[in-house]
Amino acid sequence: MSHATSSTTSPDSGPIVATFFRFVIPSTLSLLAISTASVVDGFFVGNYLGADALAAVNLLMPYFALLFGIALMLAVGGSVKASIYIGEKKYQAASSLFSQIFLSVLAIILLVTPVAMLFSDYLFAALGADASIYPLMQSYFEVFCFATIMQLSCLVMYYFIRADNKPELGMRALMLGAFINVALDAIFIGQLGWGIEGAAWATLIAQTIQLAYISTYFFSGSNNLRLFLPEFNPKELSFSAFNGFSEFINEFSIGLVILVFHWVISRESGVEGIAAFSVVNYLIYISLMVYYGIIDAMHVLLGQNFGARRIDRVKGFMTIAAVAITVLSVALVIMLFVFESRIVGFFLEEDAQQAQQLAQDFLHIIWPIFLFNGFNVLISAYLTSAEQALYSTIVATLRSLILPIGFVLLFSLMLPGIGFLYAVPVAEALAFLFAFIFFIYQRPAVHVERTGG
Repeated sequence: MSHATSSTTSPDSGPIVATFFRFVIPSTLSLLAISTASVVDGFFVGNYLGADALAAVNLLMPYFALLFGIALMLAVGGSVKASIYIGEKKYQAASSLFSQIFLSVLAIILLVTPVAMLFSDYLFAALGADASIYPLMQSYFEVFCFATIMQLSCLVMYYFIRADNKPELGMRALMLGAFINVALDAIFIGQLGWGIEGAAWATLIAQTIQLAYISTYFFSGSNNLRLFLPEFNPKELSFSAFNGFSEFINEFSIGLVILVFHWVISRESGVEGIAAFSVVNYLIYISLMVYYGIIDAMHVLLGQNFGARRIDRVKGFMTIAAVAITVLSVALVIMLFVFESRIVGFFLEEDAQQAQQLAQDFLHIIWPIFLFNGFNVLISAYLTSAEQALYSTIVATLRSLILPIGFVLLFSLMLPGIGFLYAVPVAEALAFLFAFIFFIYQRPAVHVERTGG
């Protein structure tokens, strides 16, 4: 087993700019591949199957967001610690942690899935669905549950393989999965007419192939991480979960906030409103995937340099990441205004004129979110990489849970019609103020001084 790095652009020694892009480009392409597959799912479901089917798929998002949140919490928290171990050349410790995280996530999914399938009607009711679309939800849900097992197993491998300086393999695996998903959507929904179940089968097959491909890492001969039956260390697992808890909050809160919005929108605008809000969800999701392409790479770049005590490199990576996010944020807002009607029309068939108009009205309100959310997740990633889990969790909880839900409930009482949507940009802007204060308090030089570096 080789302990050599695979490139001169190693996180703790390579040139700052070249190393940044070596990790960020594969990470961004990987997450854009994931979001593209999801968006294409939305395109085929919305255009071929209608607004009810699009609403059915999006009503299930809170449940799957909960599972993704648990997996992300352990994968991110564990991979940050593994990056630090690798920076310290402690490869056996990194492998042991990886094995513990992977097997723990797999066990959780295998325990939860059969229970959810057995009590699916109760789950659908809790998600705020109308009984009329239960059959659509069931057709999608019973297949997608198995896809989730494959997807989350691959997710854990992806984060740890990046921590072992192999970002290109993760990128190829996720892009392969996305390409297959899109192709099978076109065949199963567009050609064979399998309906909403076809979208779920496309994801299941794509995720299975993706998992098989990323598993070739263990046969590469240059892998520093191994998968084996480890001695479980509850203290290390709990610390990984605590350090990655901000990622759980980020992911789970997406589902919870969407659930609250669905309740309010359903009361105001019915199924058309939920379908319109689905378009907004897709756009926010795409923007976050672009940002997370940078953020996920930062977990490795910052984690290894904190482990190696290279604070000059931490500062350099944070600076270039902030510049990249600024450029992307401005570009996203400009694109949103220039191509608004085309973007909305991509997801909704021409006959769904009420849903299209609602979607455009929603976008006119929420667009400032794109100016703040990239910086919020960057600072949260910095705090996680510095193992300042409390601060990163506070930022994530404020921006993703407390502020948006609090404001949407307040604004739904104070503002008529769709005014409650102002809760989204207001919450993100206020969260940025807190995040910036925490960053100044835990800036690199001060953090190292406090931790005895």
